[in-house]
Amino acid sequence: MFRHVKFSSLPVTDQDRAIAFYRDLLGLTLSADQQYGSGWRWIELEVAGSPTRILFERRANEEPGEQPVLILVVESVDAAYEALVTKGVVFDQPPIDAPWAPRERYALLRDSEGNLVMIGSD
Repeated sequence: MFRHVKFSSLPVTDQDRAIAFYRDLLGLTLSADQQYGSGWRWIELEVAGSPTRILFERRANEEPGEQPVLILVVESVDAAYEALVTKGVVFDQPPIDAPWAPRERYALLRDSEGNLVMIGSD
């Protein structure tokens, strides 16, 4: 029936700042950047090899949530953590074993917009 998710939205306040974070620090590819209404752009980013894209949506308020809004899967959480720290990414939680799944690890970071993002293994 379903093949994949086309995009999932991520709340942002400053689109240019969010592009710089996700493209330049996390290594995602900017796949769409077009005017969309007054003062807002339709911006999609993609993870290499994945058909699912991330769409920036206008944040409804200034309060980012305390639950991860995005989970990015990597081969090695520890290696990704080290590489991202080297680039200046600040983590709320360094890599630890996931209590919900044996042999999985995860780490938590805040993006440029205050969103909580998890990097994890599967």
